[in-house]
Amino acid sequence: MRVLAADVGGTKTWLALFEMGEGARLIREAKFASGEHAAFEEMASQFLGDDRVERVGIGVAGPVDDGVAKTTNLPWTLDRAALKRSLGATEVTLVNDFTAIALGIDVLDDAALTTLQKGDLDASGARLIVGAGTGLGVGVVAGHPLASEGGHTAFAPRDDVEDELLRFARAESARVRNTRVSNERIVSGPGLALLYRFFAERESTSDAVRRAVGEVNGGEVASGAAEGDAAAVAALDRFVSLYGAIAGDLALVVLPRAGLYIAGGIAPKLHAQLGARFATLFLDGFRAKGRMSELVGKIPITLIEDPKVGLLGAREAACSSLAD
Repeated sequence: MRVLAADVGGTKTWLALFEMGEGARLIREAKFASGEHAAFEEMASQFLGDDRVERVGIGVAGPVDDGVAKTTNLPWTLDRAALKRSLGATEVTLVNDFTAIALGIDVLDDAALTTLQKGDLDASGARLIVGAGTGLGVGVVAGHPLASEGGHTAFAPRDDVEDELLRFARAESARVRNTRVSNERIVSGPGLALLYRFFAERESTSDAVRRAVGEVNGGEVASGAAEGDAAAVAALDRFVSLYGAIAGDLALVVLPRAGLYIAGGIAPKLHAQLGARFATLFLDGFRAKGRMSELVGKIPITLIEDPKVGLLGAREAACSSLAD
């Protein structure tokens, strides 16, 4: 049986073709720039060529409702019935991207997992997955994967600097007539760029201000921090601390005694760049919960280093025919 697996994100989409038998044999895979394609079908057809598949599993960054997904950060609509027809597949399984990640965790190699906080593992409890990329994704596993749009919860400042940050982000949002500032607006690739603009203006350093007037992206902020740009360093440190703080708030809701997993493309890159400082900043933010600090200190936290975990989960979804 041949399976097409897809991990559809706002910035990039991974596609892989597998031959399924006693195990899974990868035939080929490719990464596409999502915004360069008008629709998923166009991308999938280009990837498959003359190959045919029996099953398709797609993890998509956005809510899935009755077999239809509208991507949050792309102008795409994916319809399960239409995809079956266009791809000639017997079965198409469409799930939220964090449902796919939840399924992929259990087939990862141990080398792809880094412990940030050992905690007290209770395998019978819930799992929580939080991951920043183009947006901020959240997923829960409680017996089975549950999709969530928890990244769109409101941003809550923790100190005077973040009070200023909220006003800054609200002013930027007002330009597009949306003054609500969600956690995704702050902890995501675009959020890291926003943090840089904020600190560049706040620090008023000429070098930083010159960079801030352009279209700076998250990768450039990370590079700037490595080069010693003061605004970039401040942005990166605050970003990781906020990442931990928001993950900690979500952990208070779920109490993931079977573990919190940090996914997405940003965290592994920042972990590689910052080394032990990444865990220090993240955990300081995560644990600062007042009377609940001891409780969250017992939650196991694992960083997923493999960027293709969602692709593996999409394959697993296709093989199990997991409906949305």
